[in-house]
Amino acid sequence: MVITVRQLGLPLGAAAKAKLPTNLTTNKHPVHRWMNFIAGFSPEFVSSCIQNSNTKKNFNLIDPFAGLSTSLVQANLEGLPSVGFEVHPFFIDISRAKLGTYTTNEIHELLAIAAKLKPYKGNLLEVWSDSAVGFLEKLIPETALRALAPVVVAEEKVRTELRPLYRLIFSRVLELTSSSLTDGIYKAPTTRKGTISFEDALKRVTTDLLEDIDYLGPAHQNLATLHGTSSEKMTLLADGSCSICVTSPPYLNNFDFAEMTRMQLYFWRYAGSWGEITERVRRKLIVNTTTAPTDLKRDQAARHDSLSSSFLSIVEPLVQELEAQKRVKAGKKDYYLLVYPYFSQMSAVFSELHRVLRPGSSLHLVVADSALYGVHIEAEKLLAHLMEEQGFYIQSIENLRTRGDRWILEKRQGANKPLGEFHIHAVREK
Repeated sequence: MVITVRQLGLPLGAAAKAKLPTNLTTNKHPVHRWMNFIAGFSPEFVSSCIQNSNTKKNFNLIDPFAGLSTSLVQANLEGLPSVGFEVHPFFIDISRAKLGTYTTNEIHELLAIAAKLKPYKGNLLEVWSDSAVGFLEKLIPETALRALAPVVVAEEKVRTELRPLYRLIFSRVLELTSSSLTDGIYKAPTTRKGTISFEDALKRVTTDLLEDIDYLGPAHQNLATLHGTSSEKMTLLADGSCSICVTSPPYLNNFDFAEMTRMQLYFWRYAGSWGEITERVRRKLIVNTTTAPTDLKRDQAARHDSLSSSFLSIVEPLVQELEAQKRVKAGKKDYYLLVYPYFSQMSAVFSELHRVLRPGSSLHLVVADSALYGVHIEAEKLLAHLMEEQGFYIQSIENLRTRGDRWILEKRQGANKPLGEFHIHAVREK
């Protein structure tokens, strides 16, 4: 089956199931291709959920973990309203850029500002902090970094309503001019990739934007609302105000979203040090990695007590096993401190989703299991358990793909089988 989407130049086909939870098709689609993220899912997945929805009337999609807003962008392309929640400051800015509507004249307005920029000849410490300069110099050749420094300085000249788009454009340029390869999920200063000049990168990025704006035309609207707050308390939404949820929460011990965006956080001066990244970004995120702030991980008693006895009967043995593994060898990570906070926070999100979704609404969630020191945590089943406790009926849990051999390498002490990514389809009970 081919799903045709209103105003979309590249039709959304029935992508291979294994690609649905990935960003591998994103570059084929207008607006989505402006900037995407390795942790994102595909536009095809969102579109299939929308097309199969039984709630076309008074439609309102919600994504409580919006990221770079694949769900919200796709809803816009299909002419449908949506609402999202996101707390990562860089993701918020890029999402707002992708959700905006623009004219070609506005792109040329930004290009005119860029045309006046000259390579920065002064001390880079006048632009960025010492920590930021030290990190950026490892990732970006000096010629490119000095071409990019005036971009940060000149941002104050950009009209307020165009600043998110300005950040999107030059974040793409930043990536294209970086000479460091993304090793799996993180920028690795010791690895190298091909790079292009500042001028060529800017031309490539703005060409994509101009083509898409021209294709979509003036009829394209932004019907999305993005909130920069946690979805653990969605007090901004009324009861029963949404009709479908399409989302992918952070995976347990998979991506540290602050570390993954460290280059951008330093470049745009969201933070000037590692400590500031932790306080300004990590503190707002779901606790899912050992790099979360210590006090959030140590809040074990309250998180434990927020979970039901039936749920604890499943996870307590896992936590005990992880704690035992921690004691076996010095230097091991404290994975056992992640379990209660992670599932406690996710339970709070499901509670809010049950409140804001109408009876009979579908909840589509992409998630993965994990293996921590050989302890297999079937997160998809545990999250489904929490959904059921909050009043959702689980229609299906489908394995979309295996995650590759790198997840079972001996050095990772993974499970003895490949880990997977799963689609949980739940329905809010009446």
